[in-house]
Amino acid sequence: MRKLAIILVAVIASLAVAQNATVGKLVSNVKISNTSDKVSAIPSLGEKVIVIFYTDPDVKDVNDPLSDAIKAKKFPQDKYAGIGIANCKATWIPNGAIRLKSRQKEQQFPGSVVLLDESEKVKEAWSLGDCDGKGVVLVVGKDYKIKYLAYVKNQAESKAAIPQVLKVIQDEVAKEK
Repeated sequence: MRKLAIILVAVIASLAVAQNATVGKLVSNVKISNTSDKVSAIPSLGEKVIVIFYTDPDVKDVNDPLSDAIKAKKFPQDKYAGIGIANCKATWIPNGAIRLKSRQKEQQFPGSVVLLDESEKVKEAWSLGDCDGKGVVLVVGKDYKIKYLAYVKNQAESKAAIPQVLKVIQDEVAKEK
């Protein structure tokens, strides 16, 4: 009986691990709100290489160093898009205030899109796990596969990710020529 219980626990644990987001995993499109409160699918998913910053609003600026580095590279807009998604359920901040701040982020990073995940639809659909207090960075290829994934807790980690993220984006954009 004890051996059966151990095997059952191992199987359940392996299933839980297998469902977590990983590089190579396919993601589906999810409908969430934009800064004007219009619900739509994530733009450019499957059409361009996209970087998604799925961020707890309590650490809204955590990935600014990485965002600035990507912006400085001036990737072609017909092949690349940057999207910020605020994980609204991870904070006490009201959605209206998050929406206002998100509009400011769109102005700070022209050409980018900021969306609001008010009920963690993205987190659940993509099996992102614990996102509280973090900025999750995902690079997703045109094939809907995760090419890069990191859970960033501070700007030092964001800066450290710059070379690898830029290389992944460059490699993916080059595939589109």
